[in-house]
Amino acid sequence: MFHQNFTNAPHVPRKRAIIDSLDMTKNPVRVIEKYREEYGHTFSFHFGGSRRSIVSSDPSFIEHVLRKNQNNYHKSDIQVDRMSEFQGKGLVNYNGDQWRRQRRLIARGFHTNRLREILELQLGIVDNWMSGFETAAETGVIDVHKHMVSLTLSLVGYSMFGRNMAEEELDEIAATIATIQQFIVREIVHPYLIPWYKLSGEYRRHQNLRRKADAIVLRHIKARRNEGIERTDFLRILLETPYSDTGGTMSEEQALIESLQLLVAGNETSSIALTWVCFLLGSHPEYIPKIREEINNVIGEHPVDYNNLHQLDLTLRVIFESLRLYPPFWMIDRIALRDDTINGINIPAGTMVIPYIYGTHRNQSIWPDPTVFDPGRFESARIKSRHRFSFIPFGGGPRICIGNSMAIMQILLVVVKLVRQFNFAFDSNHTVDIRPMMLLRPDGPVLMDFRKL
Repeated sequence: MFHQNFTNAPHVPRKRAIIDSLDMTKNPVRVIEKYREEYGHTFSFHFGGSRRSIVSSDPSFIEHVLRKNQNNYHKSDIQVDRMSEFQGKGLVNYNGDQWRRQRRLIARGFHTNRLREILELQLGIVDNWMSGFETAAETGVIDVHKHMVSLTLSLVGYSMFGRNMAEEELDEIAATIATIQQFIVREIVHPYLIPWYKLSGEYRRHQNLRRKADAIVLRHIKARRNEGIERTDFLRILLETPYSDTGGTMSEEQALIESLQLLVAGNETSSIALTWVCFLLGSHPEYIPKIREEINNVIGEHPVDYNNLHQLDLTLRVIFESLRLYPPFWMIDRIALRDDTINGINIPAGTMVIPYIYGTHRNQSIWPDPTVFDPGRFESARIKSRHRFSFIPFGGGPRICIGNSMAIMQILLVVVKLVRQFNFAFDSNHTVDIRPMMLLRPDGPVLMDFRKL
């Protein structure tokens, strides 16, 4: 019973997976990394002791799942059922034609010309945030993750609704996101406890938290509609853009779901990525004056704009190396609809397939000394020599994170602002570990010392 295998991939014994399920709740990456070291880059196990799963950090395997045969691999019930309980059904957890229809409409908000317009708005948000950040930095060591969460919620919220959200609203939304994600992870790893969560009131308590966050967002949607929606508001795309097939527009209820999903995903992706970028720059401060010199050479006294931000070659390489070591999306989940074979490995229908991004980014056959911070890995010649699915911090294929270009733009903007005004270092008296939830968060405060130039 405990050694049941369902495919020809190397298999983690079922008994071992059950024993490891508690550790999986605390830190799934640590458990999967242990399996990867022992069983190789593609292996099978029973997730939570029960679900048939295949994990891979092989780029060619992942490309097959996410691009070449992506129609055979739909999002699993982790996204479709567990997450939709708290986020509703929208772009993040649709499959098939529903997803394609919604993606086509929402993608209009992330075209390059629109990002140029959004950047002009976001410059003011960042400048306002910087004044408060400077005051906080003067008090001594600060938690950079907390400040990045506040900033990115402001950026995403303003881009969505064209209006500022109150600090207490941002704090409540951030706390709700973190609490619900922890609960979802518990549901995923221990699905047999879901009936107990519902009977004990745990499920109801988290739903009440979600409803409070929904109410905040809905207030801003209604207020913006009363004020008049501006051309640059993302809300305009959601509420006024007609679907190409019916000519109808999105309902206010669906716009709320999409707003929440974009707010959560946009905030989480950018804030987590920025936190790890700051942490790595603070741990390798020799790159800070080099980036500052590049900014002076490329931007100088000119206003920051979309073009000159993306000409910061070294800065981008530092960001990409940070995303390699700490990818916001540490894994992706899919369900095989039909039997398939990838690189000789049999994939039975119904199997959960996990493109394991964290492991792919630390696959020694692709990345020599994978734990070493080396922005030189992203020089153009070295990029061309690697498989294109060896670096996928935002996923890959048609379902790549829809806001990845906006995230990179925001990260560039904030790094430029910080490096121009501060030297900074990670507090060596403090330790930081990863806390993998739906995204790869730090496990607590990321304490850093920022000294104004």
